[in-house]
Amino acid sequence: MSYSSPSIGDLLIATLNSAGSTRRFYAIIREREFKRYKDESVRVALSRLSKKGYINKSSLGWSVTQKGKKVFKANNLLSYIESPFTEKSTSSMIISFDIPEKDRILRNWLRNQIKIFNYKMLQQSLWIGPGPLPEPFLKRLENLKIRKNIKTFKIAKNHN
Repeated sequence: MSYSSPSIGDLLIATLNSAGSTRRFYAIIREREFKRYKDESVRVALSRLSKKGYINKSSLGWSVTQKGKKVFKANNLLSYIESPFTEKSTSSMIISFDIPEKDRILRNWLRNQIKIFNYKMLQQSLWIGPGPLPEPFLKRLENLKIRKNIKTFKIAKNHN
């Protein structure tokens, strides 16, 4: 199953909605999905979303309004899931995935999502981070029909 590319507005709302902090938001938007957009395009999209009442800017940075969350949640399977992990969570899981090039959008979504979960890349499709993975994430993988392309390994501590 292939998906059309999400719009810059979709990406901004998804990222704002799940980043948890402005610092994390800016770290994520500099990554993969937003590299192809010029800074001016991002500013215009933020302005447009603000005028529609989907996002607000405060002294703390940008945030998604209730209206924005409602509209976006109803429309987007590629939205991001908020991380249940803290930055201090122990790395106890390895994720390996193999998603074909024709499903690049899904592969990029997965990489961004596990970054939100504070996973770190070991190799291109091999990541380490906290676990167990949240149930909404596992259900989303099923809904996107990519669960079969992902393997998880729990890291056990060696007690010698």
